[in-house]
Amino acid sequence: MSKAFPTRGGPPARVMERVSLEVRAGEFMAVLGPSGCGKSTLLQMAAGLLPPTEGVVRVLGRPITAPPPEAVYVFQQYSRSLLPWRSVRDNVAFALEHRIGRRAARAAAEAPLAQVGLAGFGDHYPWQLSGGMQQRVAIARALAAEPALLLMDEPFSAVDALTRLDLHALVLEICARRKLTVLLVTHDVEEAITLADRIAVLTPRPTTVAQVIEVGIDRPRDPVATRELPRFLELRHALLERLMTRHVG
Repeated sequence: MSKAFPTRGGPPARVMERVSLEVRAGEFMAVLGPSGCGKSTLLQMAAGLLPPTEGVVRVLGRPITAPPPEAVYVFQQYSRSLLPWRSVRDNVAFALEHRIGRRAARAAAEAPLAQVGLAGFGDHYPWQLSGGMQQRVAIARALAAEPALLLMDEPFSAVDALTRLDLHALVLEICARRKLTVLLVTHDVEEAITLADRIAVLTPRPTTVAQVIEVGIDRPRDPVATRELPRFLELRHALLERLMTRHVG
């Protein structure tokens, strides 16, 4: 698919040029690229939130023009995605209310809250929690919807380094248990290697896929021990070298 945005009085600005990428069922795919290359634009097109200028997005072989029911999107800014006037329990229940009603949804919210380590925090409000805990609420809400496909837009970039490692461990555990298909956009090379089965490396604009790399690190993974493996260090060096080169490709 390709994407261009209109400009004032000039030709359209081409952001993406014939990007082709397949995410396999049950795999964790990370997308890396230089700043401003359009990683979030790619994810928004994959989510059916933004139409491609050319080409098509398919989920389970079906062309999509709107958000598919199988997918849930986890945003970068957890403080903006949570509803501050709703309790933690009601924020998670929000993902289910349209299907099973508010009372049943509030009861069903307890299980995903427990899965992300927030049992007992249902009556709190988002503003009473730390940033890492707020992002756990956002993940719990995503899990409550029981998605087949999880789309994550730099979801850990706004938290500190130790909280990020804690959230990595949480996501690794959840993905192992749920067998989710995940597409993660990130600017963090170490995060991509820690979490992903494969990594798609994007070029600068107009963006295309320069390379898709098999991570090749066995699961289950520990987010700390994984960073000490020779394969991790090899990939980290190769990816940083590629991304720091002015012209990727």
